[in-house]
Amino acid sequence: MFKSVARQTARQLGSRGSAAAVARRYAHAPVAFDWTDPLGASNMFTEEELAISETAESYCQERMLPRVLGASHA
Repeated sequence: MFKSVARQTARQLGSRGSAAAVARRYAHAPVAFDWTDPLGASNMFTEEELAISETAESYCQERMLPRVLGASHA
């Protein structure tokens, strides 16, 4: 993904820089951390796998979380 961004930026710059120069320039740019997907796994999943993940998460939030909270306060 990073290489494709570097190539696209190099194309936008035209003759002012190459893809390698752009890659070196932005190699240290910080990336915002995503707490919901810390490993960036959603980029590797298919649409079907993402749907399964969303279904499992909604089940846990709707069905399991109230039970866990109720058990911990009992």
